[in-house]
Amino acid sequence: KLLINEVNPDNPGGGEDAEYIELFYTGRTRFDLQGYWLVLYNGKNNRAYRVLDLSGHHTDELGYFLVGSSAMSPAPMIRLPPNTIQNGADAVALYYSNTTFYAMNMAVTAEGLVDAVVYTSQMLAKADQLVKVLVPGQRILYENDSHSTEDESLSRCHGLSEKIQSSFQVTTVTPLRENFCSGSSALVPPAIRISELCLAGGTTPFRFVELEGKPGTSLRGLSLVFLGKEGKAHASVPLRGTIGVTGLFMFALDGGHGHDGTNLTFKGISAASEGSSAIAVYSTSLIPGGTKATSENLVDALVYTCEPSTARGHLDFLGPPYAVPCNDGRPVSLSRCSCGNASTELQFAISDPTPGLQNSCPQDAFAVDFHLCLLTPNCSTWTLHHKKMLESLGRALVSSLEEKCSCGVSELYLQELNLMCLGSLVKVWGQMWARQLEQQQSIETWRQGFLASSHPFSVDGRVLKTSPECVTPKNAPSVSHSGASFRGWEVALFVVGSLLLMFLLVSLAFYFIKRHPPNYTNIEMNDRGEIAEDF
Repeated sequence: KLLINEVNPDNPGGGEDAEYIELFYTGRTRFDLQGYWLVLYNGKNNRAYRVLDLSGHHTDELGYFLVGSSAMSPAPMIRLPPNTIQNGADAVALYYSNTTFYAMNMAVTAEGLVDAVVYTSQMLAKADQLVKVLVPGQRILYENDSHSTEDESLSRCHGLSEKIQSSFQVTTVTPLRENFCSGSSALVPPAIRISELCLAGGTTPFRFVELEGKPGTSLRGLSLVFLGKEGKAHASVPLRGTIGVTGLFMFALDGGHGHDGTNLTFKGISAASEGSSAIAVYSTSLIPGGTKATSENLVDALVYTCEPSTARGHLDFLGPPYAVPCNDGRPVSLSRCSCGNASTELQFAISDPTPGLQNSCPQDAFAVDFHLCLLTPNCSTWTLHHKKMLESLGRALVSSLEEKCSCGVSELYLQELNLMCLGSLVKVWGQMWARQLEQQQSIETWRQGFLASSHPFSVDGRVLKTSPECVTPKNAPSVSHSGASFRGWEVALFVVGSLLLMFLLVSLAFYFIKRHPPNYTNIEMNDRGEIAEDF
């Protein structure tokens, strides 16, 4: 994923000609920035004072990308006039969207937000609205200029979680280089991550939490914390042991047996509860019950809910909430999966429980393409609120599929969803991935039934009906799936083939003439014989 890695908004002296913002791709390779935006916000009016479209740019071979003053060294990929980046209280926000247009003087927004840093170089300065929208529940960062007699910056040193202020500390400047952090000169990913959370029973005899990391990594000093819907800890368990040889560590909640002999057992914790809940790993000792959730010392977290809602909750700053079926008795897990667009916030998918094994994730090998048209009174809402409506439509489609097949799907299964509204017609296209062939067949059955159905369904309170115009792929807006486009290729191939055939025939004729030239002597004698006969 792409993150804000370092921010240097204030330089010694009055020149302000060495300011910069550094981005970092955690894959540590060259990365295309198509669809990414960098927006600088003023803390006084909470509006954008600089907007940079990063499309057409890419990181360097190590994953770094530099935006900075034109006179600084090393040279930034995007050059800014001196004193462009404000000293604070202000903010830097990284967005991803191929549909939303970010503009100068726009109000601060969390739509499409990937990462953000809210900072100040003056101790008492505040930017409450920027904090509330971009990094809710956290504190503003202070770039303390007493850290060094030379220049300093805010550098990412404590993990690769996005929108976590405590990931940063004041360090010496390191543009296009590894951050110089206290106790370490390199930025490394978290050693431990949440891999799977099994929530329901069914054929699975116990609930469990599965962690992943490098085999042999010690868990000493970490705590597994269970957080309730009020955002407070209701249980905390100190971890012990090491990650097993498979790279997994299983923590059984109901007295089951873990994997590789490294399990811990803690009875009496209900992993599935009403409302929004979370599990989190902290790099600290036991956290007392009733303690409010915080991003400080956070290693990783997973937020889940039985009641899908668009309203903001107490635990939203830990990550996006994942809706799960909590009460139908099916064996179900939330599993970390890597699929689809790398910029997406979603990282967990509903799956079958796989304790001690590779997670069961949706795959493009079992993708089902769909194209559909929906009737709407007008296109204004769909056009003005494109991203919001796209997200709402995605939730509605997933809900419709799950209601029909009960095959355990979530929003991560929906890939490359897009829409276009023309007149009173909303054209929608995308893919629904599956975990295996049987699930793919269930999704295909739903797709056919959905297209043939005349029953309306609701998206954000708007009642819609399917239209037969998009039953076949030929009307899909996607060029790659267009029947008309395919017929055009057929005509083009026929014309090219005909021209090649004509060229071949002409070439053969020329070759034959060259190999068998006319005998002019015989022609001349024949002409004389004909003249003698005539005479």
